Order: sequence, then C-alpha cells, then structure tokens
Amino acid sequence: MRGQLTALDAKTGKELWHFWTVPGPGEKGSETWPSPNDPDPARAKAYLHGGATIWQTPAVDPELGLIYFSTGNPGPAAGSDFNRPGDNLYSASIVALHLDGTYAWHFQAVHHDLWDFDLPSPVVLFDQVYNGEMRKAIAEAAKTGWVYLLDRTNGKPLIGIDEKPVEQLAKVASSPTQPYPVGDAVMPQCPPELPGWVGKCIFGAIGDDPILMAPGGNGGPNWAPMAYSPDTGYLYVTAAVRPQSRILSGSPKKADLPIGVKYSGTYTAIDPRTNKIVWQDKMPYSIGQGSGTLATAGGLLFHGEPDGNVQAYDAKTGTRLWQWQTGAGADAPAITYEIDGVQYVAIASGGVAIQTSSANGDMVWAFSLEGSPGNRLGEFQAPKPPATGVEYAGGAVAPKGSADAGKITFDKTCSSCHGATGQGGPTTAPRIGGTALLFGTFIHLVRQPADQMIPFPPTILSDQDIADIYAYLQSQK
Repeated sequence: MRGQLTALDAKTGKELWHFWTVPGPGEKGSETWPSPNDPDPARAKAYLHGGATIWQTPAVDPELGLIYFSTGNPGPAAGSDFNRPGDNLYSASIVALHLDGTYAWHFQAVHHDLWDFDLPSPVVLFDQVYNGEMRKAIAEAAKTGWVYLLDRTNGKPLIGIDEKPVEQLAKVASSPTQPYPVGDAVMPQCPPELPGWVGKCIFGAIGDDPILMAPGGNGGPNWAPMAYSPDTGYLYVTAAVRPQSRILSGSPKKADLPIGVKYSGTYTAIDPRTNKIVWQDKMPYSIGQGSGTLATAGGLLFHGEPDGNVQAYDAKTGTRLWQWQTGAGADAPAITYEIDGVQYVAIASGGVAIQTSSANGDMVWAFSLEGSPGNRLGEFQAPKPPATGVEYAGGAVAPKGSADAGKITFDKTCSSCHGATGQGGPTTAPRIGGTALLFGTFIHLVRQPADQMIPFPPTILSDQDIADIYAYLQSQK
C-alpha cells in the first residue's frame, strides 16, 4: 500500500487534505524512488505500493503550527527489495507538516530499509536545555534500538547523528551509509554467539545464506509508547530483545530460529541531554510490543507486562514499587485521569497475539490512592466489589475453599478442556493460571471469560464452587 495522513473536518467528516508518505512523480522526495519512466514496469510503479504507513496518532505543536508523526518501512518489505532502489522517502522517517498538510521537514532514521527497522512508536514532544539554551525537542524510539533526538522546529539533530558506512550487497541496492545516533542503544544491537551460525549486528547485509541478527525485525520499542518526565528530565523506553534468523526472500534455503536464542526486554531511562542510559531494568518478556510506559507528576512510572502484572516504578531510580495481577496480558498503554479531585490510573488488560505469554482478556482496571493501604506491594486500592459479591475486585475476600471439593468439581467441569491439574488439556484450552491470580480476578474470568471459553453463571458454578476450584489449583503449585 501507499501510506498517507488524512485530515477530516470533525463536524462533517469531509476530507480537507491528505499527505502521501510516498511522494508521487515530481514531488519532493520522489527522486529517492525509481523513476516512473523506468523500463521495468514494477519499478515504474514502485511509489504506488511503497509502504511508509503510519502506525500511530500524530502529535501537534499548536504554537509552531506543526504536526509530527513517524512512519513504517518501505515496500516491498524487508528482504525482497528488487523493485525499490533508493533511500525510499518518507519511509522509516520522522515527518513534520504544517497545519494545512504541506511539508515542513523530515528526518530519515533508516535509509532504504531492508530489515523492518521502522518507526511505529509515537513521537514525544518535550522542551529541554541543550548547551544552556531551552530547545523545543522531539524524540522517537525506533526498532533500531536508538532514540532519535531532534529540534522540532527544523528536524536537525540536538545531539550528533553520524552517517557511517555499512555492509553492502549490490543485489538489494543497499544504502552505503546509515545514521548512527551518538549515545546508547536501549537493547543489544548484536546477536549472541552460537555455534554454526553467522551472527550480524545492526545493518548487516541479509543474503542467500541464513544469518542470526540483532536487532530483529520484531524487536526494539516497536509500537509501545515511551514517556517523558519534566521532573526528572528523562525519557522512558521499553524495548524487546528479539534476535532473529534472516535470509533473503526467494532464497531456496531456510532460516529457522536456532535453539538457544532467548527473547527478553529492557525498561530504560535515557537522559535526552546526552542520549545516555541513566538506569535500565532487564525484563523477562520481549515487551517492545506491549504496554510501553506512562510517567506521572507523582514521580511514578506505570507499565503493564504480558503476564498480566501492571507495575509502578520510581521514575528516578527504576525501583519497582508495586504491582497488581490483572488476569490477562496488560499490554495496552496505561492512562491517567482525574475525577472530582481524585487521580486514577487505568489500563486495559486484553493480551496481544504476537506475545505468546500474553493471555487474552477483556478487562479494564482502574486504581487510585483512595482507600485503605496494604494491597499487594503498595498502597494502590482496587475498585470496591459490587454489592452482589459475584464479581470480586482484586482485594475482595474469597470464600474459604476446599481443595478436595475443588478437585471433584474441577474434574467434572474443567478437566476435559484444561487437563487434570489445569496444566492444559487435549483441546486448545490453555493452562489455567489460577495459582498466579488473585481470587477476584479468577472468579471474574470464570464468570466472564475471554476467547472461546463459555461463561459459568452462579446457576452452574456457585461462588463456593469457584472458591473450591481456586483452592485446588493453589494446591497444585
């Protein structure tokens, strides 16, 4: 497809303007694509399916009158490149438009992308002091693992970004150089050493023989949003560590991911004045596709994990202060809002398909500092349970359950799908995570399940039945 940004009249829905992220013949940037007069028909029409799609909502600076967004990779996609020689603007770029949709400036983070190193994460606007002068800045965390820091008035780097030579492969029309930001990457840019595998670091050429490469095309910050705190002056970035086996599309050979490669993640505070890491937490999941991070004026960061835990961190030190098990993958961004003087933090807990450790669900959780302390690892209080007592909130007291009675009920009701001990059964039903869930979350999942599981109302399973099943699953730890 051919990417575009479209502006509509909010009252009528009428299109006011659109901006093609792959320029047409004669437009600025069209010289970075094959000529429409190219004798090869596929190359002549390359701009019509050049990609550079936009993954997120743009940001706006009303004082400057500029709209900002970042773009996806060019097409054809990584590894199948024969029809698009050139730098391929405005793919893998940060772009600024005037409010009437006309071009203002751009910065391309990856020339002629061959690796799926695009920029799906939302841009962040902030003001910061550089060389004693307050500057209007924009930051973008890319799948390369770098944070790109620019002056948002003109698109010029605030800290050095050097063009460096990279490995060449003529058959895919490699760009001779790529931009290397001065500073630290937020995750490894080289793969682990494994016997029998050729490892290549960032911007290595992908050819007809399989290689192990880092970053991988599904790694880095991906579409998870980062955050900026005016109090600390830091940017906060989550990233996936996902080394990937790569091979050129059309090669007769295969490139399966080798045994021994593990996925993980990082949670990083970057000082944008230096682009250096202040602190970094190693995470067990490849979280770049997940929740991202929310910064608040209370000195807290909020982040959700694929295992269902929503967490709060100290923004200065990165110390984890609190977490709450939501019952499904907490992979959506957290938000904060205020009602009647009370601040809330909320997160949707629904899972994400690309993360296999992320259970599907359909819940929204909200937390505040109101109420009594003592829940889990900190002071945040879950919503109070409804008067019916059917949908227990996270802090509700469960009926006392009997593991022996629970085994009988579980064998009769649950084992045919979930296995004798909840470990996963003969159907596609997953392992039951009851041992890791609060009872309030567990009963909610039984009453209002996600995916293909049928709901179990009180007429089939009473609260006591569910408490017994819960006790039985707890005994299977």
